[in-house]
Amino acid sequence: MRARRLEIVDEYVEDGRAAVYTTAGMVVLLSELATSAWGLLGDDWVASAQLAERLVDEFGDPDDPEDSDDSADPGDADGPDDPHAPDDRSADRLTEDVLRSLAEMSLVELAEDPATA
Repeated sequence: MRARRLEIVDEYVEDGRAAVYTTAGMVVLLSELATSAWGLLGDDWVASAQLAERLVDEFGDPDDPEDSDDSADPGDADGPDDPHAPDDRSADRLTEDVLRSLAEMSLVELAEDPATA
C-alpha cells in the first residue's frame, strides 16, 4: 500500500494532535499516531512500509515488549491476553490500518504499491 496527502481547507496542531478541516466539510480530530502519520505524508506517494519505519522510530515497535506499554500489565486492553486484540500487531499492519482510517476521513489517498503488486 502507498499513500499521499489530500488537499485540506485548514489544520490546527497542538501537543502532537491535529484538528483538520477537510474539503469534504468535516472537522476531524486526530490522535498523536494519526497526526504523525498524516504529517509524514505530502503530495508524493509514500510506501506504507517506509511510513511504518518512521513511526516505529517515533513511537517504538508494537512487536517489541521493550517498546510497548501493552506488555506492562497483562490485564490492559489490547494486551497480550486480550482476546479482542488483533492477531497481527506488526508495525506494517498497524500503519496500514491508520492509513485506511485517514482515507475514510478524506485526508489521504491510497493505492496499491507497485513494488509489492
